[in-house]
Amino acid sequence: MKQIIGITDVWRNVCLGAAAWACFGRFINVFWSDIGVTRAEIGALSLAIMVASFVGQLFWSMVTDRLGEYKRVLVGTTLTGTVLIFLYLVPGVQASFWWLSLVCVSSSFFLSTGGPIIDAMCLSVLQEQDSEEQYGDQRLWCAVGWGGMSLVAGQLIDIFGIGFMFWGFASIEAAYMAVCLCYMPMQKHKKQNTGQEEVTLKQFMNFDVLWFFANLIVYGLAMSVVESFLLVFLNEDFENPPKLLLGASTTVMCFFEVPVFKYIDAVWARKKERLTSVLMACKLVLAFRCFCYTLLPPSQPWLVLLIEPLHGFTFAAMWSATVEYGQRIAPPGCVARMQALVNGIYYQIAMGIGTAMWGPLAMQPPQGLGFQTCFRLDAAGIILWGLIWQAGIFLRGRRQARSAGITVEQPLAEVS
Repeated sequence: MKQIIGITDVWRNVCLGAAAWACFGRFINVFWSDIGVTRAEIGALSLAIMVASFVGQLFWSMVTDRLGEYKRVLVGTTLTGTVLIFLYLVPGVQASFWWLSLVCVSSSFFLSTGGPIIDAMCLSVLQEQDSEEQYGDQRLWCAVGWGGMSLVAGQLIDIFGIGFMFWGFASIEAAYMAVCLCYMPMQKHKKQNTGQEEVTLKQFMNFDVLWFFANLIVYGLAMSVVESFLLVFLNEDFENPPKLLLGASTTVMCFFEVPVFKYIDAVWARKKERLTSVLMACKLVLAFRCFCYTLLPPSQPWLVLLIEPLHGFTFAAMWSATVEYGQRIAPPGCVARMQALVNGIYYQIAMGIGTAMWGPLAMQPPQGLGFQTCFRLDAAGIILWGLIWQAGIFLRGRRQARSAGITVEQPLAEVS
């Protein structure tokens, strides 16, 4: 079979990879909760996963660059990581926090390749084939695979038990590897030398970039209590919620991501709205979302499905605006590196630290504050940070306006 790769092959990989992780990644915290791992330990294990993933992404990206191709890295790491996750089912591993930690670190190190390599391949294909589609058109398939399989996985876990998440993950990953073997070429296209390969840390040491990274970190800390602990909150603080509900909550989240990813760029591309205004609105909606969780009655967990549509704004709008913002303030020749930093700072650093922080705080009193108080603190904190961040942008804009000898009171980060 001739090995070619096109846009159809990319979205096939994106959809399959997301569906596999919907079985495993979305339910792993629930699995830990079911086998008796405490909320504080869940936070520590989640941090271990994110650190291992971050290191793995850097390591396997270097290996990919050295080999000059995607296939062997993707297939080899996926196969090894998939085998390792079955160690979670060993009773001795479940009984020991340290064995759980070792399995977390080792499996995450190998399974870290899918996201960054598929993203790189997607952008490469879109550029080389001169497609009219944008990155968001491909990113939609992640929401489709993740959301659709979350609902199915939740129902099947109710029927077959929590162990299904591992078998479901392995089955879909097998299909994913088959697609890679059949359609992915051995060699990737070599990058042309643009003469801008030398990048120094000093290029990123300016107010716009550092303030942007600060916002990404704080927002990630705030979102981590939702992303990492929402299903644990539903699983432990409500009266016998079915796993189907946990999957359905993720499906609703992803369903409302799709139109936002598809059309949100029109907000700043056509109407010239400020990206900073979108990011500030995301903070306010996130605060409202967290506050709504505290109003859910323990006997009616299904009401969470009325809150989850807000995820379309708190994540999809935020992420689209963040990617666009990062591109516009990136130093010359550093757009790709800026996006790599954006991914690492948000998904690994901010989410990892946030999960480790919220885990102990979410413990039931007197050991901790409980989920209700954590959600309220999160809402208050993100509003406070939003005011600080906007003030910083406004003051920076005023200073630059004065130094340029103009009187237009427009924030520097209001990029058109």
